[in-house]
Amino acid sequence: MTTLESPVRSVMLETDRGRFAARQAGTGEPVVLVGGYLGSKEDFAPLLPVLAEAGYATWAVDHHGQHESPGSDDPSAYTLSAMAQDLLAVIGEVGEGEPVHVVAHCAGAAVAHAAVVASPRAVRSFAPLGSLLSGSEKETAFLTWCADAVAAEGAAGLRGLIEHWAREQPERLDLMTTRLSTTRTGHLIGFARLLCGPRAGVGELAGSGVPLLFVHGMDDEFTGSHEEYQRLAHRFGRNAVGITGAGHCVQLDRPQETAEALIGFWRAVSADLRPVPAAGGR
Repeated sequence: MTTLESPVRSVMLETDRGRFAARQAGTGEPVVLVGGYLGSKEDFAPLLPVLAEAGYATWAVDHHGQHESPGSDDPSAYTLSAMAQDLLAVIGEVGEGEPVHVVAHCAGAAVAHAAVVASPRAVRSFAPLGSLLSGSEKETAFLTWCADAVAAEGAAGLRGLIEHWAREQPERLDLMTTRLSTTRTGHLIGFARLLCGPRAGVGELAGSGVPLLFVHGMDDEFTGSHEEYQRLAHRFGRNAVGITGAGHCVQLDRPQETAEALIGFWRAVSADLRPVPAAGGR
């Protein structure tokens, strides 16, 4: 694994599933940050230094074919199973055989969900951001439109959407435009289509034994209400964390509050894993 000489650095991870572009910061317990559809590792830039300062080795990665990670132009290469195995290869590389904390935003949570179900021992904890795990009719309609637009016009078919989003965040227009042009069209079509199909079951996730924390923005109008998050979280014996003043990209809108929720969760998970002292021991 690469030894870093600066607080945050770009690296290319070499795995048995190929090469994956990443941004890395910090040392300590390993954390993998997984982006969503039309996202990238840069969506976690505000979190990296905060988590590093708290004592975590944090890796934000691009999926196969996303932004700076090499990938196929064939949409059929992007299946849920294949992308989950990609993530598990990344986890194996950065964790060096030990389980890691996984944080995944929006559509990336579907990939992480499948990875947890496939190999729960590889994951110390799982925190979906802005995701109720099962796609809604609204999400499916949006993703179907995206896949069809790219199939018809290439990445240019989504340019209007990117420009629309950038009206509220003009400082991110350059990044969003660049990664739209660098992401493989096969990824843009295949990832969207797989998200419209069957996903790993929530029951399977509950049976994995992996600790979960749902975090979302209270102003997120894309995925669901706080009550919906709470109902889902209660299935796992937990409460969802709703971040005030944040929308769908909670890690960008309120990075400090998001980091605090994650760090508190991880510390509780680590405390639960400590061995219980023997009776009368000193």
